[in-house]
Amino acid sequence: MGVSSQARNNPFRAQGLVPGVSLRVEVLIGGEVEAFATRVEDVGNERFAVLVPMQRLQQRPLPSGAVIHCEYFFRGRRGRFATETKGMSRDGQWQYLALPAGIEDADRRNYFRLPIAIRPISVYSIVLDKERIDASPGLSLNCTVVDLSEGGVCLSSRTPGIPGEWLGLHMELPQCGEVRARMRVVGNDPPAPENRNYRIHCVFADIHLSERDKIARFLMRRQLEMRRRGQL
Repeated sequence: MGVSSQARNNPFRAQGLVPGVSLRVEVLIGGEVEAFATRVEDVGNERFAVLVPMQRLQQRPLPSGAVIHCEYFFRGRRGRFATETKGMSRDGQWQYLALPAGIEDADRRNYFRLPIAIRPISVYSIVLDKERIDASPGLSLNCTVVDLSEGGVCLSSRTPGIPGEWLGLHMELPQCGEVRARMRVVGNDPPAPENRNYRIHCVFADIHLSERDKIARFLMRRQLEMRRRGQL
């Protein structure tokens, strides 16, 4: 099969998501993270095609509807995005993936940050026991998640955060399920005028891929909604 005429409309051509580019993909299968290498074969307006990944000289199709984390190199830069599987070609040689809502420059360590307002089920301080190398929950924090990314969250709270402090997070994302993670406070902004809340910036320091998948799926859905509304 040749490259379709839709490839010329590829919105990510300038970022290097083009036929011939090698991709490294990670996916959660049976509770374990598996990594594969594949190659982009075709890019359209809503989806792109990659060669079905191979493992031990046999095809390993990616699970239907699974969230896939992809990385690739282009002109010395590393691109990263999350997407999901959308079926296979009739001859079984190509796997279709949804066109990502956006591609991040992984070398800049940037993530798409989505402004939201979600009351988490719980946010609590984590007491680290260095002698036993474990942790236990401490005081709870009354707060709201005001932005979210695959890399972390920003909390709004009357109580300031302490840079370096570890927090536990348990929240529910609409249509995507509950997420649990441990995170580290990296910044603390004082209240703005006419506002009594601090903004606590946190990065995920301990999060399972299955939990990150839920966040990625939630962000993809919201970005697609925003794109349809002309907000992106």
